[in-house]
Amino acid sequence: MVLCCLLMGMSVAGAESEPAPLTIADPFIELRTGPASSYPVFHVIDRGEQILVLRQKTVWFKIRASDGKEGWVNKQQLQQTLLPDGARLQLSELQQDAFIERNWEIGMMTGELEDAPVNSVYGAYNFTKNFATELTLSHSTGNVSSSTIYKVNLMMQPFPQWKYSPYFSMGLGNIDVDPQATLINPEDRSNQIGQIGFGIKRYLSRRFILRFEFNDYVVFSASNDRDDNEDISEWKLGFAVFY
Repeated sequence: MVLCCLLMGMSVAGAESEPAPLTIADPFIELRTGPASSYPVFHVIDRGEQILVLRQKTVWFKIRASDGKEGWVNKQQLQQTLLPDGARLQLSELQQDAFIERNWEIGMMTGELEDAPVNSVYGAYNFTKNFATELTLSHSTGNVSSSTIYKVNLMMQPFPQWKYSPYFSMGLGNIDVDPQATLINPEDRSNQIGQIGFGIKRYLSRRFILRFEFNDYVVFSASNDRDDNEDISEWKLGFAVFY
């Protein structure tokens, strides 16, 4: 969205606006098959040729060359191009639109799990603006036991355009409990868990997100010796980067 107002030409006599052409000023720029450096380079455009910018995804821009080939270039290369008046193109920093359009998110969080400190790392993939899937690994060490949680969540973010954007989560996973008692020798426990949660994400600047969440877990620990499942709660605060 950053480029829309910058590169769109003026409408004439009812005709639709067309992107303004840019001229390559560097010796060349590289076209990739997708919006990340991990995608391969499949075409090179030489100095003096013109391109059209079609869309933006975070710091990557989809362009069309004069021969019709379309591919992705990063922000640094696109800034080495010239506007129709000969001025060098200037691009603003990532804004909220880039956060909304993100694909991947990686972060770290810290907080409490049933009054014991807990630390987590996670990775998420947004397959739409509103829905994502997330993998989380958490570890908590208390006076009585230590716990490790592995889980996969489905995330729903109904209002990604809000400054403080709420989200909801539900998922399944596993909790491994290692008792720390010294007078007896209890066995380690491993149980499946279900989780529901609520949180808020705040886009900060560039690629950074502030995140707070509260989760409620049901530990499926009922057995012949135990009639009820366990219920535990967790809150966490942390930072993430997106791309």
